[in-house]
Amino acid sequence: MKIAIREPAPFFSNGDEDSFFHWLKSIDAVKDFVGSPRGLEVTLEDPVEDLSLRELVGLLTRYGLDMKCLRGLRTQQNEAWFADEQMYWHKSVFKD
Repeated sequence: MKIAIREPAPFFSNGDEDSFFHWLKSIDAVKDFVGSPRGLEVTLEDPVEDLSLRELVGLLTRYGLDMKCLRGLRTQQNEAWFADEQMYWHKSVFKD
């Protein structure tokens, strides 16, 4: 499974950029990523485990990135918490 994440622009320092990529690499579900015209094409394990999905939500939230790329990660197994309208990310992920 692949998602496209728009990279933060600009990074505020070299350490900021290092932190972003270190966090992305540390997420268990992230198998690979490569830059593309659409942003970072991130290859994920399928299915994405809950902890990894929570980390992706945290990373994108922290860097103020478009979270709509996470929509396709909704499953019957995670929708009770991931698609819960009370969660702070719901509008950012699921509303246009």
